[in-house]
Amino acid sequence: MHDPDRLFIDLPSPPGGLQRLQRSLAAGHQVTRRRGFWIPIGAAFATSLLALATLLPGVIAQQRQTDRLILALHESIAPPAHGIRVVDGAAIELPSGNPAVRLYLVQSAAPATRAGPD
Repeated sequence: MHDPDRLFIDLPSPPGGLQRLQRSLAAGHQVTRRRGFWIPIGAAFATSLLALATLLPGVIAQQRQTDRLILALHESIAPPAHGIRVVDGAAIELPSGNPAVRLYLVQSAAPATRAGPD
């Protein structure tokens, strides 16, 4: 068997080498600590960008659908510019207790037939 003391030779350290080594290790530790500070912030930023890119198209589509629904509702309750136009039938405006509400009785020209037993 080999004697481990003979494999490793003790070398004298250079003058000021220990102080240079300590300064180098301290400087490297500070750089690592500052670099490590930005990693969680960068990860959080990247995660938020990914979440935004994933969710934003759905939010935009939902908002467009809501806008179309609101527009259709406004068009349906807005009074027509030239009054009601009835084709193949008749419409009579009925009195309403609320001035903001307009009621109409609409009937087609040909009565609809009901299917089923009478």
